[in-house]
Amino acid sequence: MQFNVAQLLKEPIGATRLYELNESLTGLDAELKFLGPLVGQVQFLRTNSGILVAGQLSTVIQTGCNRCAEPIAVPVRFALEENFHPLTEVFSGRYLRRDEYEGDEADLDDVALSIDEQHILNLAEVVRQAIWLALPMYPGCSWEGAGECPNLVRHLQELDRMENVEFYSEALRREQKVEKDPRWSALLRLRDDEQNA
Repeated sequence: MQFNVAQLLKEPIGATRLYELNESLTGLDAELKFLGPLVGQVQFLRTNSGILVAGQLSTVIQTGCNRCAEPIAVPVRFALEENFHPLTEVFSGRYLRRDEYEGDEADLDDVALSIDEQHILNLAEVVRQAIWLALPMYPGCSWEGAGECPNLVRHLQELDRMENVEFYSEALRREQKVEKDPRWSALLRLRDDEQNA
């Protein structure tokens, strides 16, 4: 995701470049497992202070379902819009001073938004951050019905069938031997009636 933008920096304000991306994301972030490449389109626009990068990108990431913890594939789509600034003047190669920068000074402190001395614009860190922001907060399996995770329903049914397993029934016997608080007797009778029904 590195682009040589020297020629674009030499052009007048308003000059553009359009790129189609189909990039492997291997090694971008150790905590993310990518199942596909980064695809989409980005446009580079020459501004008075550098280059504005805008585009629509997408990829697929493997994560765990928030309810059943099974691995699932999550499509991630996000818009990108960032202003990158050069560290050096493109014609002479000299470093630009802070007071020569025509954009927002806060942008100068973000290393991810700088164009290096060889006029290479690197989108990797900006894309990595955008992917984290685009991930769903609570990823889930394809839901069936009103909020039911099909894998979770299956796991709960398997747990119900485990009542005949020795360790489970032993735990139930121990629970039944515990002296019950009389204040809960009405609720316990209701629970027992429902289980016997």
